Amino acid sequence: MRVLSSMQKFVPLFFCLALWGCKPAPKIVSYEVNSEATNRAQSAVPAKENAKMQANAAMEAEAATFGQPKWPETPAGWVVGAPNAMRKGSWIIHGEGEAKAEMAVTVFPGDVGGMAANVNRWRGQLGLPPADESSILASAQNVQVGTVQAKSFRLESADGKRYTVAVIAPSASASWFFKLSGDSQVVKAQTDTFLKFLTDSQLP
Repeated sequence: MRVLSSMQKFVPLFFCLALWGCKPAPKIVSYEVNSEATNRAQSAVPAKENAKMQANAAMEAEAATFGQPKWPETPAGWVVGAPNAMRKGSWIIHGEGEAKAEMAVTVFPGDVGGMAANVNRWRGQLGLPPADESSILASAQNVQVGTVQAKSFRLESADGKRYTVAVIAPSASASWFFKLSGDSQVVKAQTDTFLKFLTDSQLP
């Protein structure tokens, strides 16, 4: 009887050990972060969200060597902004109420992807879909930036509230961009003044 009593004490212990031994081992889940995929996902933003031209340090250093254009007299109502390595000129133009526009001049080495790529970048800034190269070339108008022949493009947002007049002027190994953009009423009223300003300017 004493032996049986001792065995009875160990039965629950054996039973618990058996259950524990049958319990499945916990699963260990690991996650691998693919940095390349992450970078692709971060860069896959809508065109209008990522439409600004990005310049690295090498491009900024090279752009600084292109010199500063010679500007004519500042048109009435244009407020001069500060230039930098990539931006060679900046002006703010105020219209009625809070309406305003900006005229910006930038320079980049090479052709920066070509004419169609740059026009589609401006289209993206206005919320417009990309256009094919043939239609972009057909919409180009000849203008002058000093003695340099250039191409101008006029773009308007679908709601008619924003407008851009952009000019691309090739010069040696660089591309000069002149962009008047902002509220439609201001840009349209200043377009002739803008183009006359470019004609009277001189690239370095």
